[in-house]
Amino acid sequence: MARVPRGVVDARGRQAVVHDHEGALMALDLENGALLWRHGPSLRPCALLAGAVVALRISPSPTLVVVVLDAATGEDRWASEPVDLPSWARCTLDDTRDFTLRTEATDDAVVLRWVVRTWYRGGAAPSARVLAESRRAAHGALRVGLAGSPSLEVLPAAEAGAEAWAEAGAEADALPETADADVPPPVPPAASTDGQSAVLDQSLVGDKRMELLLRPDPGAVVLRAVDPRTGVLAWEVELDRATPRRAPRLRP
Repeated sequence: MARVPRGVVDARGRQAVVHDHEGALMALDLENGALLWRHGPSLRPCALLAGAVVALRISPSPTLVVVVLDAATGEDRWASEPVDLPSWARCTLDDTRDFTLRTEATDDAVVLRWVVRTWYRGGAAPSARVLAESRRAAHGALRVGLAGSPSLEVLPAAEAGAEAWAEAGAEADALPETADADVPPPVPPAASTDGQSAVLDQSLVGDKRMELLLRPDPGAVVLRAVDPRTGVLAWEVELDRATPRRAPRLRP
């Protein structure tokens, strides 16, 4: 399934749904970057198909709620009953060492495969027993049906298909790759025009390179579309902006 940084894109490559740092969703027209609607917070977009946006509400963790929105308007269509993960799980808006999510889609259904992990977080070198006890991993899968009224099925462990992730998470520190298998590999980022901005993530969607860019001044995170051959900017949208903290006034 195609993706954009912090979100998902439809099969035609015309619309994307991304999230900001609080999990508020933003639907964007990929032709010109126009904002179509907003919805949130605490949502992680997982799929955009069949006229619907499938997202996970991950607050409060470790409980997951599947939410289905109308792709055209962002209006709520359906929400599942809560799905409890292990009490030690820490779910996140993006893939981390704590929480990894993969999506598989058909014409009328989405399978969400998740892995949660823990490891030793202390400072001093642990004993072998402490290290072994601190490493935990669990995995599962949810099938979201979109034909007719939305439905949710928790797949049996034998069908979850995430054993390899769980084992890798318990034995290694590296994250799984963020891109899905059918997404072209990211191309080298273009040189920043201001010499300071950093490309945090990127993907190819049609004839555009989608870049998630951090600008230290003024502390903004933007999503922008660039011609991968020439580096010419097509459009950009600000997703986050750091709020400066002011010192409190002291009484005279």
